[in-house]
Amino acid sequence: KYYFGDIEWIGNTKFRSSYLDTVLGIKRGDIYNKSLIEKRLFMSEDGRDISSLYMDRGYLFFQVIPVETNVSGNHINYQMRVIEGKEARVRRIIISGNTKTNDHVIRREIRTKPGDLFNRNDIIRTQRELAQLGFFNEQAFQVNPIPNPADGTVDIEYVVEEKSSDQIELSGGYGGASAVSKGRIIGTLGLTFNNFSTKNIFKKGAWSPLPGGDGQRLSIRAQSNGRYYQGYNFSFTEPWLGGKKPNSLTYYINHTAMGNGYLPTNDAYTGIGITGTGIGLGRRKKIPDDYFTAYYEFSYQYYDVNEYAYFPIFNNGYANDLALKYVLQRSSVSAPIYPQSGSNITFTAKSSLPYFLFNGNKDFTGLSDQEKYKFLEYYKLKFTGEWFFPLTKDKKLVLMSRFGFSYMGAYTASRGVTPFERFSLGGSGLSGVNQLGGREIIALRGYEDNTLSSSGGDPIIAKYTLELRYPISLNPSATFFALAFAEAGNTYPSFGRFNPFNVKRSAGIGIRVFLPMFGMLGLDYGLGFDKLDTWSPNAGATGGSDESIQNRGFYPKLSFTIGMNLGEL
Repeated sequence: KYYFGDIEWIGNTKFRSSYLDTVLGIKRGDIYNKSLIEKRLFMSEDGRDISSLYMDRGYLFFQVIPVETNVSGNHINYQMRVIEGKEARVRRIIISGNTKTNDHVIRREIRTKPGDLFNRNDIIRTQRELAQLGFFNEQAFQVNPIPNPADGTVDIEYVVEEKSSDQIELSGGYGGASAVSKGRIIGTLGLTFNNFSTKNIFKKGAWSPLPGGDGQRLSIRAQSNGRYYQGYNFSFTEPWLGGKKPNSLTYYINHTAMGNGYLPTNDAYTGIGITGTGIGLGRRKKIPDDYFTAYYEFSYQYYDVNEYAYFPIFNNGYANDLALKYVLQRSSVSAPIYPQSGSNITFTAKSSLPYFLFNGNKDFTGLSDQEKYKFLEYYKLKFTGEWFFPLTKDKKLVLMSRFGFSYMGAYTASRGVTPFERFSLGGSGLSGVNQLGGREIIALRGYEDNTLSSSGGDPIIAKYTLELRYPISLNPSATFFALAFAEAGNTYPSFGRFNPFNVKRSAGIGIRVFLPMFGMLGLDYGLGFDKLDTWSPNAGATGGSDESIQNRGFYPKLSFTIGMNLGEL
């Protein structure tokens, strides 16, 4: 067995030999490993190597030549011959391959600027930022440094390959069956343009088939089953408001109506109407680092409930929800469709105004539900995180871990927690017309939709997920990956009943298919292992999950999902 001996550095002027020893991380007496020393010298995956140290500081022409000088006993001595070269500055940025996306959309994401010192880390970060746009084939990215040794400069060429990023949703399904409505056929039409351009709307030549290339996002969606349910959504996002800084502007408006088939003017009508609108501003932060983003939103929702049992706590009357939301997120995931490394940590705070401070009324005992909930009062805190760990050298086999907690509280005990904005847990998170405003519907595979929570929803939720993923195809025109999952979660009607270990467990397998025109489609087969809590109206139901778990030890459930993050906290 051989060991590393003495390591001598010659030719280095930028960094002391002791510092290079620290970065190399190999000491006399360590077991000899030639591949390890090459990794620590030349381009390790995490960027902690000698070449990256120099190249991140402009030394594009840097070279290091490891030479085995002699063997003393069973120790191999090395001499590291360093050729630092001159610092190289970026002269030109060349962009090629973009047939739809305008140059300025790409340039504003590029971290290497003309006149800057060459920086390998900035190039890697640029590749990530361009991948996050979702406009280009991540597998076809090319970066070609073109050095000019004569004047100590370098041209950098970024080669991209456009892919389809617009989506169309045209589907029909059966859903909406509940205690208050029968299941019916539901039709959906949705259009999402992820690389839209408003300034080219009135240019004749820009309609091919739609004006695009400026990176704006426009989404229109309608869903209906006729007289019983209609849902309409419109949203628009400008990611670089003003064009100079990564400050985004988002506007949305939506309307949902669900009832028994009669018009609201008919005396026999029962149902609910929810109309909402909001405007949000987002910005990329520099502190603690520029992986952080902040988002601020002001929203308004109007609820009109007429003898409708979907919200049993408040089934008749109207309510106003005027709220502010703040989201702080740090995302370093490597790609949006199939992340192979990185993390995503998010803190969300949402709050209505404390109206009781303005009118002086802190005691709502004895008031009607209409008086209590005319103006909703609540605050909501949410903390989620997910991590992606590559388990193989090619980074194809990936372990994803995710957790989420959320709590909704009330300003005054006599008014209590608002009947809206609560959590319903279970199933796929996709439940036809029950995907209704005023409720956060969260998925938990291996159980029926919304069966783990109280009939009116619960104010507290905890959820944990592990997924092992492997891609079948990473082709941008059709991305497939298979997965195995284990997850657990629960909702709780009060803080006194909250227990992060009292969760309903499940496990299973699934597949995800991403088609640019349709988005992410998923199919999961899960087994639920735990009986429902007493606050669930489905606890102990004949033919339900509890009966199957009692008799067989598990409850099998096949779930279908649409969307990237639908059903997640």
